[in-house]
Amino acid sequence: MEVVVGPHELVVLATHNAIAAATGLSETTVGEHLRKIEATVFSSLHVGTTDR
Repeated sequence: MEVVVGPHELVVLATHNAIAAATGLSETTVGEHLRKIEATVFSSLHVGTTDR
C-alpha cells in the first residue's frame, strides 16, 4: 500500500491484492465490491444532468 501526500490531499493507493490480504477476501470479491461502490458513487453524482 502506498500513501501519497500533496499540499491539500491524502491519497492512499492500494491494490486489490493488498485489500484482499488485509480483509481475508478474494481479489475477485474485492473487485466486485469496489465496482459496486464505484457505481453507487457515480450514480449519486447525477452525471450528465443539468439539475445542479
